[in-house]
Amino acid sequence: MGKKKRRLPAYNSVIGGDTEVSGDIRFVGALHVDGKVTGDITGQAPSECALTLGQTGTIEGDVDVAHVVLNGTVKGDVRAIERAELVSGARIDGKLYYRALQVPEGAEINGEVVHIDDSQIPQPSPPDEEEPIGSKKYPADGEADPADPKTT
Repeated sequence: MGKKKRRLPAYNSVIGGDTEVSGDIRFVGALHVDGKVTGDITGQAPSECALTLGQTGTIEGDVDVAHVVLNGTVKGDVRAIERAELVSGARIDGKLYYRALQVPEGAEINGEVVHIDDSQIPQPSPPDEEEPIGSKKYPADGEADPADPKTT
């Protein structure tokens, strides 16, 4: 009996080879990167998200995704709480946290490699809380606006 290979979700987001993105990315589903991302990449569904970094892809920031398949370069920490699969051209300059790991000859990890179990999964810091659109309370006619220094 062989191990059943888990199928990753279908890609619903792609960053092409001629594309550069500056800023953090939060996604659900699967993301494929062939271009350059300067910022952190976070999967929003704990075990359902997947990131594939193509051979020409570069990420300068931390990666926190359940399933990662890396063939390009990551300059930052990688947290793969389910599985990390490196291809022979992969390069990580940072810590790699993993539960299951596949590293072929030719892949490079320049940093600490840390096996994690359920109790050791690094938790990403919560995003800055923002008021949902439309939730701001406006003063009624004749009331002072506490946000307006002229009326307090």
